[in-house]
Amino acid sequence: MKKIIFFILLFSTSFLLASDTLDDFIDEQIKIEAKLLDQNLSLEKKIEIKKAQGRQYQEFLLLYAADKEEHLQKNNPYRYKVSKLKLRLNNNKYLGNTNAVLRDEVLLQGYTVRTGIRNAFHDVLQQTDSESKAFFKDKVNETLVKYFSKYKPLDKKKYISSDQNQSSPIIESLLAAIKAQGHLESVANTFSAEVVENSSNIYRTARFSKSKLFTLVNTINESIYGQKFNAYLSSVHLDVGKIILLLAIIILILITQFIVRLIINRFLKHYKLKEEDISYIHSHITKIFNMIASLVIIHLILVAYLGFDSKSINISKLFAELYVILIALLLYRITNTIAYMKIEAIKRSKILKNEVINLTIKVINGLIITVAFISMLKIAGVNLTALLSGLGIAGAAVAFAAKDSISNIFGSISILVGDVFEQGDWIETNDVNGTVVEIGLRASTIRTFDNALISIPNSELANSGVKNWSRRSIGRRIKMNIGLTYQSDFDDIRQAIVDIRSMLKEHPGIANERTSYQNSYRQAKLVSTEDFKGVKRTTLVYMDEFADSSINILVYCFSRTVVWSEWLEIKEDVMFKIAEILKKNNLDFAYPTLTLHQAEEETKEIKDQAI
Repeated sequence: MKKIIFFILLFSTSFLLASDTLDDFIDEQIKIEAKLLDQNLSLEKKIEIKKAQGRQYQEFLLLYAADKEEHLQKNNPYRYKVSKLKLRLNNNKYLGNTNAVLRDEVLLQGYTVRTGIRNAFHDVLQQTDSESKAFFKDKVNETLVKYFSKYKPLDKKKYISSDQNQSSPIIESLLAAIKAQGHLESVANTFSAEVVENSSNIYRTARFSKSKLFTLVNTINESIYGQKFNAYLSSVHLDVGKIILLLAIIILILITQFIVRLIINRFLKHYKLKEEDISYIHSHITKIFNMIASLVIIHLILVAYLGFDSKSINISKLFAELYVILIALLLYRITNTIAYMKIEAIKRSKILKNEVINLTIKVINGLIITVAFISMLKIAGVNLTALLSGLGIAGAAVAFAAKDSISNIFGSISILVGDVFEQGDWIETNDVNGTVVEIGLRASTIRTFDNALISIPNSELANSGVKNWSRRSIGRRIKMNIGLTYQSDFDDIRQAIVDIRSMLKEHPGIANERTSYQNSYRQAKLVSTEDFKGVKRTTLVYMDEFADSSINILVYCFSRTVVWSEWLEIKEDVMFKIAEILKKNNLDFAYPTLTLHQAEEETKEIKDQAI
């Protein structure tokens, strides 16, 4: 959110700098049109001037539309000038001053064009009261045609002749008026084209201007204090009204986030959820609600006030894509959060099977992602019908030619979706034992413990059994068989077993039922949490079997740690302690022996034969 606010502060400073009236703006554009006709300018320079002119038109039209109500109330500023000019024209006709009459006619036509521009644009602004944007666009074209189609370019041959005295001041003023009139006609053409180009922005800005936001900003800038501070801020293209507006946006976003959090918090407490669940929902769901609300506010300001919407950079489409992503993420998290919180109730259900629920959750998540992806393509203007048709035609040929590659791609998808293993995990298959370096689109690379790098196609990994030794939180197995001699006393063996159990129960490195663990990861799966997280705390010590040359005691337990070096230290310590217990109970380790016994009858027969 901070990055988005910084984006506003950074890029909004170059907009809304124009504050001229329509007549002043026309005069400025006449100068630009004159520049464009300068033969000494290069083509690149003219293109640069034309681009800057387009930006000026956009800024002026939107600012003028923002003060729509004020501008529409003003009377025609040319009325007095036209009346005065007509009186002078009639007087020159009466005196027979032909050149002066021609000059005044050209000037009078110039005021007619200016009035046409003003009246046409004012009619366009009045049409913004329409509730239909499509109707407004039709009216824009109709209005411009109405005002500009009846004007014809000035016929210079009518006003310029070879017998005119070029050094006469009246002739000079006539030529200047004809030249200015030509530039003014270019302004009229450009003005009408820019009104059509920016019609969508004009409509939104004029509609939004009813909130009096723009009038308030202008009032602040025109105040005594505003003008005083603006003298210092103008060097960085800022003004007081703009800064206050941006601060108001930030405050509005913060207030909106606070209200959204308060409402959701009240709702959650109404249903008496646990504090940890409320905290989880705020961090994963409320946060997205706040982002959507903030995005809406920023969108309105950028489009309606700053005019960030054109054919080259359509900011509305960009925001629409962001809305789709955030809403999809919101639905995804809501679905999985509800599933997690209802797991215990679902587990007790005798109708629904765990596998069905797991599959349903995955299908819902898949649908959310699919719909979001299709919506994003639709917003971007992709022809989905043509796209799907093209994929259908080419799909069969591609599938046949690259079936192994496709199989590997789906294998990688299966590994990732099924969360079989990830980068850095220690895995073991029938042929490979090592650490996963990378899961590629076609194959996965594994670094073996003898430091060899092996690449295995993902289809083979997806279709074979994979042991993932890294998916263990608590418990690395210690298993041993302790052989005791047959000369051992069974009471001593029984006491030794009790002592070993007690030792393992109190050993700080051995996991038991009292060993706790933190489960911060919330997964909506109907499986045993300990099995899913890899938690083993079993401890078994029993006399296991009468072997050929020993009485065996089974010791089966798990270390708290899963780190290999730490596991070796704990195992070594356990073995030393077991040796001390056996010594304390007068027991000896057995070793393989072979004892020969002769039957009593066979011994007696041998003795008789000897006699």
